Amino acid sequence: MNKVFGIALGILAAIGGFVDIGDLVFNVSAGATFGYQLLWVLPVGVIGIIVYSEMCGRVAAVSGKAVFDAIRERVGFRSAIGALVSSEVVNLLTLAAELGGVAIALQLLSGLPYRWLIVLAVVGLAVIIWVTSFEWLERIFGYGGLCLLVFALQRSSSGRTGTRLAAA
Repeated sequence: MNKVFGIALGILAAIGGFVDIGDLVFNVSAGATFGYQLLWVLPVGVIGIIVYSEMCGRVAAVSGKAVFDAIRERVGFRSAIGALVSSEVVNLLTLAAELGGVAIALQLLSGLPYRWLIVLAVVGLAVIIWVTSFEWLERIFGYGGLCLLVFALQRSSSGRTGTRLAAA
């Protein structure tokens, strides 16, 4: 039963980690600016994330090593450093998008200047990382994913009820 709860918490943490403020804010902003012109990017990006994550998981599970070590042993240091630098650039861009999304959400809530709120988001993130253990970070994202699912299901069910009431 513990394995079932572990898998369920992993799924909820993945939902809380991948459907987050950066995605929501920047996707809405891009949609408002470009309409449906960039809609093709979403399925390509999601498929890319799925394939890359699954591939890295298999490499790590089978070899018992990090992806960098496996690539370095197989094809050499230059290819491994290229993969490592590429991965770090993607992580940095993701972090920038998350911080930007938090700053935009804070700006919508407070009306303060966007640039100062980015600094506030960076300081807040640094404090959270410094104070919180990995176990609690995982729990927070897991419960955040659960809240997101409950909110989405609640909104979809209340929308259907509202249409039924309007039709009656």
